[in-house]
Amino acid sequence: MKRKSIHDFIVFLVALFTVCQLVAFVDFRNDYVPYREDVVKVSVEPSHPLDRSDISRRMPYDQFEDGNDMLTEDSREILLLSFNIRHGVDHNGKESLKSIIEEIKNSKAHIIALQEVDYYMPRSKFKNQAREIASALGFHYVYGETINVLGIKYGNAIISVYPIIEHQNIRLYSSSMEKRAILKAKISIDGDIYHVLNTHLGLKADERYRQIEEINAMVETLKGNVILMGDFNEQMYIADGKSISDRLVDTAVIKRKEYLNTYAFYSDLPNARIDRIYVSGNIEVIDHFVMPSKTSDHSMVFALILHKKNKKGGIL
Repeated sequence: MKRKSIHDFIVFLVALFTVCQLVAFVDFRNDYVPYREDVVKVSVEPSHPLDRSDISRRMPYDQFEDGNDMLTEDSREILLLSFNIRHGVDHNGKESLKSIIEEIKNSKAHIIALQEVDYYMPRSKFKNQAREIASALGFHYVYGETINVLGIKYGNAIISVYPIIEHQNIRLYSSSMEKRAILKAKISIDGDIYHVLNTHLGLKADERYRQIEEINAMVETLKGNVILMGDFNEQMYIADGKSISDRLVDTAVIKRKEYLNTYAFYSDLPNARIDRIYVSGNIEVIDHFVMPSKTSDHSMVFALILHKKNKKGGIL
């Protein structure tokens, strides 16, 4: 009798596991388990400090602007990347994390915000995707889940060549089955602190309105350098939409490149700019550009900024 009970319990767990995975795969993902906000120290150190200052690449969407004439002894270029990796599968639904890694590595980005990142999901072959990408680059990383079912997670990641001092994964308002969050990290560059935020907003307009309100309130509490990246699931200008805080500027707008779309919405070519990068007004933007991905349904979005060393030290 006892053996039968154990067998029935195992069958139940397998069935539950399968149902959860099917729900996740068709993007009507399972509900979120109770959330606990953490502030943790990064445990993954890069295997070697890579010099990513050599930025040379082919620009399929636009001509890359070189900022070398802006550089001084007290400044350096920082390349930002926001990329929705579609849990590492290609256009045929085949697991292709290696292809994603190659695209990110070839981009030579310094600070990377990834959305739709799996953690031990069956559909992505039980990989810790954030760790595998960071390990391949030799970078620091932090991960923040939006869904956690029996330890199988889905969410966002921030990967950086520069040290990540701490991070928080903060749950946002959600009325849908798929919950949302914003991953916030403190990154140290030459002793100066950059507050880097990464999010993936909801599919409903009322959700996004509330979520942006919460993000704006968060931005108001941050001092110094602020970077917000992510998949916002809506165009920048929409009727009755909520605008991002006026403390931040859209790097595409500042460089007059709003025409560079990032996602193909019922189209063969990108026709919507839902993936964006914002920076605080004190950060100088050298360039903004977009590169198509061979793997994901979202393009890679880049912003090149100028980091100026603060001789008095960073703002914590």
